[in-house]
Amino acid sequence: MLTVNTLGNFQITDGNETIDSASLHSNMLFKLLMYMLLYRDKTLTVDDISEAIWQAEETDNPAGALKNLMYRLRKSLGQAFEGGNDYIITDRGSYRWNSDIKVNLDIEKFEELINEAKNENVFEDAIIKYEQAIAIFQGDFLTCLLDLHWILTLNTYYHSLYLSCVKGLSELYIKTAQYEKMDRLCNEALKYESGDEQLYCYQIEARMRCGKISLALESYEKAREIMEKELGVRKTTILNKVYEELLAMSKGQNSYSISEVHEDIVEEEPEGVFFCGYPIFKEIYHLETRKSIRSNISEYLLLLTVEGNQGDPAEVAKFRVKQTMSALEQTIRKSLRVGDVAAKYSDTQFIMLLPTTTEELAMLVANRLISKLHETDAKYKNVHIRVNIEPVSNDGEFVD
Repeated sequence: MLTVNTLGNFQITDGNETIDSASLHSNMLFKLLMYMLLYRDKTLTVDDISEAIWQAEETDNPAGALKNLMYRLRKSLGQAFEGGNDYIITDRGSYRWNSDIKVNLDIEKFEELINEAKNENVFEDAIIKYEQAIAIFQGDFLTCLLDLHWILTLNTYYHSLYLSCVKGLSELYIKTAQYEKMDRLCNEALKYESGDEQLYCYQIEARMRCGKISLALESYEKAREIMEKELGVRKTTILNKVYEELLAMSKGQNSYSISEVHEDIVEEEPEGVFFCGYPIFKEIYHLETRKSIRSNISEYLLLLTVEGNQGDPAEVAKFRVKQTMSALEQTIRKSLRVGDVAAKYSDTQFIMLLPTTTEELAMLVANRLISKLHETDAKYKNVHIRVNIEPVSNDGEFVD
C-alpha cells in the first residue's frame, strides 16, 4: 500500500521508501502523478490527462508527449519502491491506476473523519474524530500546484473543510469546557485563515474562560484591525457581542476610584493624528456635532478618494490604487496634527476630521498630504486623488 500526504508537504511512501515532489525531478511528472492518484478509480483518456496537466499550453503531439511522460513516471515509481509493480496500466487510448496497488490518500481519510464526527451523537466520540482529522491537516492542499485549476478548486474545498472542522470542534470544546484546547486549536487555525471573524470569537471566548483577559483583549484588537483594515468590514456584530462580554468580565462588578479609571484610559505622550477604525470615527463625529451646537469652533471633514487612471488596464489600476492607499495611510499618520482624527472609509478612501480650521486650511492640508505622498515616490502620481471638503454640521446628520 502507498500512503500519500497532500495536506502540507507532499510525500508518498510504501512504509520503507519515501519520495517527495523534488524526488521526481520534474513538475510535469508531479502533476501527472497527482492526477492519476486523485482519479485512480477511473479510466482516463489521453485527452482527459493532457487537458488536466497541460491545460491551455499548446502541445504538438499530446499523445506522444503523454506516452513519454507516463514512461518516466512508471520508471520513477518502480525505482523508488520495491517490487517493481506496474503502477499504471495502459489500455487503448487510455490509462488507469493499477487497482491492485492500494492507496491511502490523506484527504480522503480527512474528509471521512469529519463526516463521521458530524454524524456522531456522543460528544466525546465526535471530539476524537475531529481531533484525528485536525492531526491529518498539516497545511493547505498542494499549494505548489495551484497553477492547475483542478488543484486550485480542491485546495479551496479542503481549506473550507478544515475551517468547518475547527469550528465544529470548537463548539464541542465549549460544550465540554475544554477551553485550553480550544485556544490552541484556534491559534493554529488562524495561521491558515487570519480573516475569519468566527475563529477570533472562539479564541476570545476560550481565553476569557481561562482567565487570560489580556490575551483575549489582544485577540479582539487584532481581529478588529483585520476586519476593518484588510477586509474593509466596518461593522462586526458577532465580534462586538463577544467584546461586550469580554469588557464585562474584565471589569466585572468592582468599583474603581477616579484615579484608577484615569490610569486605565490615559494616553501617554499623545502625538500625531488619532487614526482609528471607522465605527470609532463615526462616534467621534457625532460627539463633535453635539459640541458644535454650543460652540463656534469650525471643523471640517476631509475625504480623499484614490482613483486609477482611466487609460490603465483594470488590474493595473487596481494594483496602483492599493499601493497608493497603503502609502497614503502612512503619510496621513505622519503629517496630521494632534487632535485630528482619521480613518479608512473604504478600499479607496480616507476620511479625516479637522478641528479648529477653515475650508481654505482644510484644502491646504489635503494638498500638503498629496505633495508629501508624491515626494515619497513619484509612482504615486500614476493615480488621481480626489478631494472633498464639508463643514461639520450641527444638525447631527452624517451620511454613512
